[in-house]
Amino acid sequence: MIKFILNIFSPYAHPLEKRVDKFFKKIKSTSNKQKIQKELESLMQKNLVVTNLWMEKKYKNYKYLKKRIRRKMYENTDVLNKEFDQFAKEHQINENHLRGEIGKHGLDYQDRHSEKLKCLAQIMAFFKPGDKYEYQESANFGRLLNKEKCVGDCNQIVTFYIYFYSRKFPVSDLKIKILPGHVCLHFEGIDIEATNATFHHYKEFEAILPITEIISTNLLDITDQTEKTGEIDPRTIVKRAQLAYMISSMKELVKKNLDIAYRNVGITLMQRKEFKSAIFFFGKLGDRELIGKAYHNAAVHYLNKKSLSKAQYYADRSGNDDLQKSVTHAKGVKFYNQKNYKKAIPYFKKIGEERMVKACYQGQYNQLVKKVKNVKTIEDAKKHRSTYNQMLGLTQKIGNNEAESYVRGILGKM
Repeated sequence: MIKFILNIFSPYAHPLEKRVDKFFKKIKSTSNKQKIQKELESLMQKNLVVTNLWMEKKYKNYKYLKKRIRRKMYENTDVLNKEFDQFAKEHQINENHLRGEIGKHGLDYQDRHSEKLKCLAQIMAFFKPGDKYEYQESANFGRLLNKEKCVGDCNQIVTFYIYFYSRKFPVSDLKIKILPGHVCLHFEGIDIEATNATFHHYKEFEAILPITEIISTNLLDITDQTEKTGEIDPRTIVKRAQLAYMISSMKELVKKNLDIAYRNVGITLMQRKEFKSAIFFFGKLGDRELIGKAYHNAAVHYLNKKSLSKAQYYADRSGNDDLQKSVTHAKGVKFYNQKNYKKAIPYFKKIGEERMVKACYQGQYNQLVKKVKNVKTIEDAKKHRSTYNQMLGLTQKIGNNEAESYVRGILGKM
């Protein structure tokens, strides 16, 4: 009963989802890359459909991918598995024909891989466009998991090919070939164009990569614009790019995407007034201009909120002299309004605001005047000699000759 209740409240629709989630969460920039790739390969071998669908749920946050929908998709996958197994029984591959299809492209048919090539040929025949599969650019992976018609782009259908192959053979047999704006499956020198179920030999390409790279390719793939997505926390976007960076061998390409993620998340956090976090990501990006802008915006924000210690912290790091002066001025004004003129004066002096310095002296003078306002006789005045001396000094600082003459007159009579 307890296990049943826990399952109800669990976010996972399949036991493997929890393991996949745990795997992605533990990846850090310091993780051992070979170990990570080995573990990822193991998850792909276990069930690539679950691995990839949970990744889309977690890192692209398609709204429709609720727990019950994912569970239904896994049920649909089981149905597709049975349909494929029946199809494979009824459609045996003619080896001579297969040899000829591969030979058309100047490629050698390797007898030792005949069973694996036949398996791939059966997958191609089952998902031949027009019947079970329909190509659609930038489609999300979930649309493939439809038992009536599987819809997907090159990344997604290649992922599906890998899944069906993995039910019988090791995923490590396969590789992916990166073409300009495109990806295809690669097996022992043979290219398999999954979007139209044909063999090829692409001579111009960017890279041939381990099969685990399909995960980083999917992580970096653009979002399906036909599906609504929930709000994705900016840090999740960065995590997605960091994961791709850890998994991928194409460091130059993935680093570019990671830098874009750092920049975008920093800007988003800055707009949310989460300046400390924004500066952290701009720091990873190494963009001094954006770091300076974040310090500047933070200083202005806290200055407007009258949070002057924070404003001072960010202003000092912004490198903007005018901004630093504005914060110093605001600190002086704060103490001036509190009638704490003694504390206000150093701030105004620091930025050379003589008018406000004199205003503070005037404020101090007025405070002293109040202390002696009830003095009526010279004898009473003698008791306040130090006060009158302070008043004299302030009149001189203010430059008020009339007040200075008045105070001197009183002191002269003592």
